Amino acid sequence: MQRKLLFLCFALCTIAFIPRTLAQQGKSEIAVGYGNWSIYNLANGKPFSNSTGVPNITYRYYVSKNVTLGLGFGYENITNFGSWATIAPELTVAYLDTRDAFTRIRIYGSVSYGLGIFSDANVGINQTDASGAKPYGFQATPFGIRVGRQVAGFVELGCGYKGLVNFGLDLRVPRRLGGRERAIQY
Repeated sequence: MQRKLLFLCFALCTIAFIPRTLAQQGKSEIAVGYGNWSIYNLANGKPFSNSTGVPNITYRYYVSKNVTLGLGFGYENITNFGSWATIAPELTVAYLDTRDAFTRIRIYGSVSYGLGIFSDANVGINQTDASGAKPYGFQATPFGIRVGRQVAGFVELGCGYKGLVNFGLDLRVPRRLGGRERAIQY
């Protein structure tokens, strides 16, 4: 089962990054964030809830003006329990986008589901090691706000591997036409 999940995750990663020609059709975003109160942290409860937080990175590709497809990665270390590395494909839909305003504001929601890789740090004598791939890598974000154009800040409220609150910086990369950058209103 773990081998099948790992193969599925690898296949999704490959599909997301192989076609360079498709990446020329629209813009891309790279978001670097930090979340807190993840589902792994909240599900364990005390005394196994001493978390370092969730640094994460997400790549998004615009398939239309309001829809992106992407891939997210997050890592969390719960010091007396274990660590989680999560890889999850992501779908984002914009509810509101003020493209023509001086200060661009984008309000969106996203959902992702993937693979969580657990490394057990709490293995004692005569205990089994629970390390391995688990199908627990999900994130549901009903509300996210991004403020800015090429470089922007964002805050997301949701539930899953990124945490209840996730915030950070986002860089939108323009597509290239004939070796020159062309700004489009995505």
